[in-house]
Amino acid sequence: MEKNIVYWWICAFAIVHLVVHGNQETLPQPTASDKLPSLIKMNNDFAFHLYKRLVEMPEYQSKNIFFSPFSVSMALSELSLGAGGETKQQLLSGIGHNSSDFSTEEMHQMFHSLLEEIDQRTGVDIDVGSALYVSDKFKPLPGFLEKMKEFYHSEGFTVDFSVKETLDQINMYVKEKTHGKINQAVDHLESDTLMFLLTYIYFKGKWDMQFDPNGTHEGIFHVDAETTVPVQMMHQYNDLKVYYDGKLATKVLCLDYNDSFSMFLAVPDIDRRDKTIKDLEMAITRQHIEKWRSAVQKRKVDIYVPKLSLKTSYSLNDILKGMGMADMFTDIANFTGISDERIFISKALHKATLDIDEEGTTAAAVTTVSFRLLSYSPMQTLSFDRPFMIFITDQKNDNILFFGKVVSPAEKQ
Repeated sequence: MEKNIVYWWICAFAIVHLVVHGNQETLPQPTASDKLPSLIKMNNDFAFHLYKRLVEMPEYQSKNIFFSPFSVSMALSELSLGAGGETKQQLLSGIGHNSSDFSTEEMHQMFHSLLEEIDQRTGVDIDVGSALYVSDKFKPLPGFLEKMKEFYHSEGFTVDFSVKETLDQINMYVKEKTHGKINQAVDHLESDTLMFLLTYIYFKGKWDMQFDPNGTHEGIFHVDAETTVPVQMMHQYNDLKVYYDGKLATKVLCLDYNDSFSMFLAVPDIDRRDKTIKDLEMAITRQHIEKWRSAVQKRKVDIYVPKLSLKTSYSLNDILKGMGMADMFTDIANFTGISDERIFISKALHKATLDIDEEGTTAAAVTTVSFRLLSYSPMQTLSFDRPFMIFITDQKNDNILFFGKVVSPAEKQ
């Protein structure tokens, strides 16, 4: 059978500054809602597995890391709608699905419930969804299209991939959904592309307790023992949520956005010279984030947080293969739920941006996948002037929307 190319792009965009977002009609799924905490745990465990595979890659070990695990896990779940056989089992296993917790049907229903719940949030500006671009020469199976729309809010477009206007159309869509944070999700499209999927998450929020711009000054960031770079360091002295994790020898700061979402910053204790950022990122798990939510307590502290503007880009092929999802990248891939044609994924990509300033945080991410045929408490001061980790989470359910590590605020990627 002649081979065709299907490009599956999953794009997630998040701007962290919380404002009101419009409601949409809900489709109640009582069983799915009851089990939603299990989906959150699955997604968050996946986040840490993905992160640890990512930092094992030589090209990223000394780089800033920032990505949206929620966008990737949602994309892979969407992908499983069209997968079959061993390919589907690898996808489900790779994202951490456990059939004893919930069925695959329930998993898709829970993603739908989560998307509906996010759309109804007040006090935030958050938008999550999908778009599917299909070649006018390709006919995916109707059942796949119906499920994409039902479970993942997928918009549908019929296009001609051989013309530049389609590339411009996709990039404009991404730009609009990310409010300009990601201007170009796609550099080029092969003319024989048959399908292109993107998922997005836009999230914009302002700090509950903003930093005074007059308190921002030039400081020094210690990249490592020998390297320093100048950075604009924001300062605040206030009653803030902090915690010292003795087991991890880590100082934790929780900065809220309008009591709806939070950013956790975690930095190894400088006085514990046997502990480094590498020790922290290898030891940390979902359970630590869950513990920090209730463990942080308000106390009067000095905090110093660098202003950031980061852009990251990752090839996920080898990372996902290393997580057990290898068949989908080979000619034995089974995507018979999408088409009778034999197709496989040729590439998977992820892009993200993060901006932190005195007013709040802005983050955006895009993931793309392409198919081819075939008791020590040193908490008086928290200075994030050396490599630290970042987590942007939903206060309501601890869902990790964004995850990263800052190695050098001055790094340009």
